[in-house]
Amino acid sequence: MQRSRTRLFALIALASLSLSAFATIADDRADNAPYNDGWQLSDNGGSGFFAWTELNNGGGGIFTDGGRLLGGSRSFGMYSGNGGYAVGRALSGSPVSAGRYTVRGRHDVNNEVGFTGFNIKSSMGSSFGDNELLAFGLVPSNGNQSIFLSDGNTINLGVELRGRRMEYDLFWNTTSYTLFVKDIDNGSINGSASGSLSSPVGALGFGNFNGGGFQDLIFDMPTVQVPEPASMMALGAGLAGLALRRRRK
Repeated sequence: MQRSRTRLFALIALASLSLSAFATIADDRADNAPYNDGWQLSDNGGSGFFAWTELNNGGGGIFTDGGRLLGGSRSFGMYSGNGGYAVGRALSGSPVSAGRYTVRGRHDVNNEVGFTGFNIKSSMGSSFGDNELLAFGLVPSNGNQSIFLSDGNTINLGVELRGRRMEYDLFWNTTSYTLFVKDIDNGSINGSASGSLSSPVGALGFGNFNGGGFQDLIFDMPTVQVPEPASMMALGAGLAGLALRRRRK
């Protein structure tokens, strides 16, 4: 009976998240005009962001990629070199205390050296890990079937994740977060994790520390949304419900 109640509560929580109305405050994609001549750090495509900022450079760099990720004719790409590479994007408005961040990514790496993926930050800082609130992606010690989260959570999807086209969908409020992950090409491959979050989000990070040649992180369509005023209660209830479900397991 207890397990049935927990499942029902979790379903109600998920429904409250999906029914929340969100307004986009920042978004970009590699198909936008500023990237027609290639991706430069000084570019500021889309809306709601400041220009791209280089955070770590261990011999890597950035490029535009065509065809490896759904969403348009080209995507953003990062190669790692031997010491990794990372860039960031600060929100041009105030830090967001409750919201939703979505990004599509493809980890074309051997996953033998270091982390490849994304993070949210309270502010930009001078390196990928500065002011980090949460990071998520692939990391060698977790194997190639699990998404690693920097707070110790993992999302085991049960399949090889390198080379797959993944969608990350992160919801947060002033106390907690829930991250949903799914395979864009096969929606039955999906999972989620929930945890605590204690600071507003002011910047995004994109990092590839899987050193060596031809180790690419491909990503596109970073989007930040905030809940409409009438949806704040639903967002809070949904995140609280998912966090409670994890504590009871």
